[in-house]
Amino acid sequence: MNNTKLDCSLNDTTVLRKLILENPELPILMFCGEDAWSGEYNYSQAYASKGEIETLTLYKDTWLTKDDYEDRLANDLSDEEEYIDMTVEEYDKMIDKKVEETEFVKAIVIWVG
Repeated sequence: MNNTKLDCSLNDTTVLRKLILENPELPILMFCGEDAWSGEYNYSQAYASKGEIETLTLYKDTWLTKDDYEDRLANDLSDEEEYIDMTVEEYDKMIDKKVEETEFVKAIVIWVG
């Protein structure tokens, strides 16, 4: 019989348990980096590097923080015909308004890989 204790990540799941107990109403999102899958097996254990509460929005199939969303939106819309003649101030104000109107989700986020 093998009595070796296997290492777990996220401080032996203490962080995840605490996040769930303190925030039972929040959904759990898991984001896996490319290092999370070795390609050799269908499923394999991967290291969860951190768990935290994040406020995110889904934009073009990608979950983004408010700052990342604002940057991506400003970049994506910069070449749109309807915004070309705006001053920098007008453009920034328009982006701020779009960000304010966007729905964000508070969630427990686990970063894997």
